[in-house]
Amino acid sequence: MNITLNNLTQPAGLVCLTDIPNILKVEDTDGGTYAIMYLMPSSNLAPATTLNGQWYITFLGETITNVLSPNNAVNKNFYISPTSLQSTTISMARAFRNCPVISANFNITSGEYQGAYAVMLTAKNVGQIWSTMDNYFQTNLTSDYLQTIGQDGSAYSELAGAKIDVDIYTDDQYITTLEKNYHGAECAFNISPVITTFAEYGRCRPFTMRVSSLINGEYTLLGNIDENQVAIGYMCNQGYKYLDSTIFTVANNFSRGIEKDTLNNTILYLYYPQIPISFYNGGTGGMYITIKYLDSAYQVITSTTTTWQSSDYNRKLWDITLNLSDTEAFNKAFYIDVQFGNEFNIVRFNVIKPIKATEYYQRILWRNSYGGISFFDFTGQKTETRDLETMTYEKNIYDYYTDPMNELEKLYDNEVKYTVTLKSHLFDNDGKYVFNDLLQSSKVWTRINGQDYAIIIDSISVDETDNNNIYEATIRYHYSQEPSLI
Repeated sequence: MNITLNNLTQPAGLVCLTDIPNILKVEDTDGGTYAIMYLMPSSNLAPATTLNGQWYITFLGETITNVLSPNNAVNKNFYISPTSLQSTTISMARAFRNCPVISANFNITSGEYQGAYAVMLTAKNVGQIWSTMDNYFQTNLTSDYLQTIGQDGSAYSELAGAKIDVDIYTDDQYITTLEKNYHGAECAFNISPVITTFAEYGRCRPFTMRVSSLINGEYTLLGNIDENQVAIGYMCNQGYKYLDSTIFTVANNFSRGIEKDTLNNTILYLYYPQIPISFYNGGTGGMYITIKYLDSAYQVITSTTTTWQSSDYNRKLWDITLNLSDTEAFNKAFYIDVQFGNEFNIVRFNVIKPIKATEYYQRILWRNSYGGISFFDFTGQKTETRDLETMTYEKNIYDYYTDPMNELEKLYDNEVKYTVTLKSHLFDNDGKYVFNDLLQSSKVWTRINGQDYAIIIDSISVDETDNNNIYEATIRYHYSQEPSLI
């Protein structure tokens, strides 16, 4: 017997992403014998058949009956041929196939068995036992007209006929129990809908599963799956289906693009000298983070190093903000490298040039497909529109002569929808993948006068310009909060 999560046996340290199927399977040794039933009509049957419905065969609660005309041998009716036993068994087999319960559980064929023509009912799954069922087989055909041979199935699996229960906990708090019947060689659950209910933005929540079997009223603990986490995330840009929290990982899906020497193949752009970034610390309690300012030839202009120290041993996902305080170096730089620990963990940002070419920029931030923070600095044209929806009512007419204000329709309520359209700078082909991630995010925000405001994305387009492989992005959004409160 084997218990797996996402096809891993007894995993620990997994980060399951909420919007991707996370599959728990309970598997056991498959094998055994199949239950089978043979029905062999004799040559005496045809002469004895004189009435429609004279003969019936009931199997597992469903009944087939004979008809005198082959034209009426439809649905659960069969025709007894006066000249061919083979034809009779074929007609019986067709009638059984029209019985939903039988056809769902048995393969139904006709052919020869021990030198005689027979209808063969073979169970689709091993281990089926019917001899203990009440009235599993009934017929008014005596052995002179129909011979039957039946054999129960047997199963090697200790879970055959069991119910599988999965109790799910987070932080030692019980959440729910999932239950399924064990069928065939495995029982599978998609646990994503459950773990999504307690997942949080910017945090990994631990969860535990207790797997039990229930057979004949007796519970047996099959195993536990512990020390795994859930983060809010989703699939895009051919990313990972789950993450490993025991390994240092930058929480950003930037693998799409031409292979590069840095962690990110996707080009990341930067205009404002501040980098919010997230990572799974992989169990490390601290590390050096080095910021390198590079010129157009990738030569280091200057660098600074800071120390990050974990303040919570149990925390897996971290959000930090790196301030690029060397203004002179930043204005000269074409690239910013952020190195986490060793030289193999480098994330590169392309600085949008020329710096200060525009007085305006708007940074859009979001929780990305790996649960971390991503951002994009829009430095192109900005357009704002305000759509007004009003509700009015008509005042009464009784003060028509006394009210100095000539009015009939009065304003009851008005609602302003504040929509913003932003354009990006021109960027290379490998820079477009971040917008796939942004488009699917359910938590997006921007900053106005030092405060964060949630926004709702209405549309994103990434269009190729007249120059091949040069693109421009346009984003359209509105604020989730009424503009009057901003």
